[in-house]
Amino acid sequence: MPSMHAHDLCEFIDSSPSAFHAMVTAVAMLEKLGATRLDEREHWNLEAGRTYFLVRDDASLVAVRIGADAPAESGFAIAGAHADAPGLRIRHEKTVIDRGLERAAVEAYGGPIHSSWVDRPLSMAGRIIVRGPDGRAQTRLLDTGRPVAIIPNLAIHFNREMNKGVEYPMHSALLPLVSGNGESGMPAVSWALRTAARELGVEPESIVSAELSFVDAGASFVWGDDGEFICAPRIDNLEGCHAILTAFGAAPAGSHSHVAVLFDNEEIGSGTQRGADSAFLRDILARIVATTGGRGVEDEQRALARSFCVSVDGAQGWHPSYADKFDEDFSPLLNRGPAIKANANVRYATDAIGEAAFRTWCAAAGVPSQRFRMRADLAPGSTIGPISAAHLGVRTVDVGVPMLAMHSARETAGSYDHDYMIVALKGFYTAGPDR
Repeated sequence: MPSMHAHDLCEFIDSSPSAFHAMVTAVAMLEKLGATRLDEREHWNLEAGRTYFLVRDDASLVAVRIGADAPAESGFAIAGAHADAPGLRIRHEKTVIDRGLERAAVEAYGGPIHSSWVDRPLSMAGRIIVRGPDGRAQTRLLDTGRPVAIIPNLAIHFNREMNKGVEYPMHSALLPLVSGNGESGMPAVSWALRTAARELGVEPESIVSAELSFVDAGASFVWGDDGEFICAPRIDNLEGCHAILTAFGAAPAGSHSHVAVLFDNEEIGSGTQRGADSAFLRDILARIVATTGGRGVEDEQRALARSFCVSVDGAQGWHPSYADKFDEDFSPLLNRGPAIKANANVRYATDAIGEAAFRTWCAAAGVPSQRFRMRADLAPGSTIGPISAAHLGVRTVDVGVPMLAMHSARETAGSYDHDYMIVALKGFYTAGPDR
């Protein structure tokens, strides 16, 4: 049976080439639900049963549906994910020209698989700060929406051993080719800024600064005999973002408050003012408590003590070509349900109580679930889960859909798993944080 939400996920990913664009897409989903936008700088009046959201620095978001009971009495049901992805950030003021061939300078953001970016059509997307006619800075989003660069590989004739493994240095081999009309000497304006200015219809001199990336220019697609697979860039972790927002929108209002949070900068450690390793979420929850009748720190802490958080991020699915890399007893399969992720050194936030709670919500919703643990002699990645748990003091479980080629320019996941995750999260929001 074809997936109900796979094509929606593909549209979400394709409209979100950067975390900045992901917030615009997320806001459109929330506004379709009738949610009201809040401003951190303004006074809030929050009403039970209504949905609100706010965006910080164009790249992180918190949405809340206020419950019928005060948070101190019923807690928060929180689900969180991250909207950024590993890739190639552009050093927008620098251009490299050799014999007329112009390349853009880049640096790694997070931990991308370098080889997956080679010989692939790349577009450019991100945030640009433009000085307007009145002298004030304006924020503009850019998405070329078409290929503008490629990183050509070396012909095998120059390295007959390349199929045994090749290193791609970021400062040389991974510089995307962008033009064949480069002039000798350093141009007055770099290719990135020239292109951005042309796309936005402004003069290059009006661009004050920018945060731009190269992204896979290909469209996401569903494939397989029964549409059981999704191939797309940034499944890690736009899948989690879309699942949370979809479940948040589908869950009915209840006695407890529902919270959806999308963070930026997880791939680089979360240590920013809009990342999970900040006071962002805790401050917003405290403010919600205060503006819904809470009485100071005590009620804030009571609300957190009654809360539960589900951290949603991709899981490493069993790979048939590299089966030896997995622990056979903890190898989640594509399309067999969300994987519950655990680690003895708490690289994931899951504990026994959290796992039992999530399994209960899955069972109640008729959703299968799996376990993932890294092979004992290999180090796993991490998520926003342990970071948020430490900041909030809230029990947290780490879960994710199994996927292949995580951190590649393109990843593969099971389309049924996306449906399963949405149903499980809706069940969590509906049931609430009481365990």
